[in-house]
Amino acid sequence: MISAEDALAAIHAHARVLGAEPIPLGRSVDRVLAADVFAATALPPFDNSAMDGFALRAADLKDATPQAPVELTVLETVRAGQTGLLCVGPGEAVRIMTGAPLPRGADSVVMVELTEPGAGGKVRLAGSTRARSHVRARGEDVREGSLLLEKGALLRPCDIALLAAQGITEVPAVRLPRVAVLATGDELIDYRDEPAAGRIRNSNGPALLAALSRWGLPAENLGIAPDEPAALRETLADALARADVLVVTGGVSVGDFDCTKAVFAGLGLREIFWKVAIKPGKPLYFGALEAPDGACKLAFGLPGNPIAALVCLEEFVRPALETLQGHAPKHPSYHLSGTADNDYPKPADRLQYLFCRARPSPGGYALDVIRPQGSAMLGMASRANALALAPAGVDRVRAGDVLRFRWLK
Repeated sequence: MISAEDALAAIHAHARVLGAEPIPLGRSVDRVLAADVFAATALPPFDNSAMDGFALRAADLKDATPQAPVELTVLETVRAGQTGLLCVGPGEAVRIMTGAPLPRGADSVVMVELTEPGAGGKVRLAGSTRARSHVRARGEDVREGSLLLEKGALLRPCDIALLAAQGITEVPAVRLPRVAVLATGDELIDYRDEPAAGRIRNSNGPALLAALSRWGLPAENLGIAPDEPAALRETLADALARADVLVVTGGVSVGDFDCTKAVFAGLGLREIFWKVAIKPGKPLYFGALEAPDGACKLAFGLPGNPIAALVCLEEFVRPALETLQGHAPKHPSYHLSGTADNDYPKPADRLQYLFCRARPSPGGYALDVIRPQGSAMLGMASRANALALAPAGVDRVRAGDVLRFRWLK
């Protein structure tokens, strides 16, 4: 067995960022840029008012005081989206709304709150102002030709706004990985069917597909394959031709009918590791297939038990999928700490993921470790709201131990 840390390092060493594809801007949030993007135009594209008020010449107010206010003739009103027709000269002003272009001749804006109506349609101002006050200058935010966003940037809503302001309708993004999911086992039937004696419904397939969908990765559902090498090979060979990542549950342990590893080898996949010092999920398999174009196809053999499969998907497959997309891996970190309420025995040679009920307590969180736990216990997992790490090197979690944990979502 290798450690979870070494397994993740091996996965990252073989997960290579995929190529680019054009994406409509409206669907590009949370995608990663595959190339630098430069500004085609300055932002703001013209000098404009940052306030509702009056556009004027600052020099006209140099002597204005409350005791000796200055009155200016108001030429017109300019709204956002309009261009003023007149040029502001000495002793003149234009009523202006936020975002409206600064009229010719004006160099400052005074907020309407600092003005009073004057006689004959004039405006009275009782204080001086500085040139460029409350003026958004052309290019003060973005200069034409400047670097807007770097290759590798994760597009956020504010970045979408920036690109839209440039009139960019399509962006080069790292393409999403193509994932294929297969459940194996002679005992499995479709979850919508009624099982005969000795058969069980396939819960792995729907669960893994649901998780991938939540991560924005609709995957190909390969259905169910029997524990028969020829049939399994045919299904996986076909999927491998078009998928970047194969996720197969079942058949990776040491049973007489566990043939997934052998089929992977027959398809040319090189075994990177098999068996990780974790519980649940010990039989986890990871393999890679180098393509002629330098790409690397990945294959994961997850345990057949559903809880073990989901833990391995979250802890090992998800980081690979994020790396393929150009993301810095962001799978849930165990950054919270909680105190165990109860004892729980564990294998000393393995890291164990413990399903818990976490609740706030004085000074932090308390963790009620659910008992019993098992890699096939779906009801147990559904009762949990947190997953805690019990480290290798100890054979028991004891009440009062502090464990790192994360919320289950």
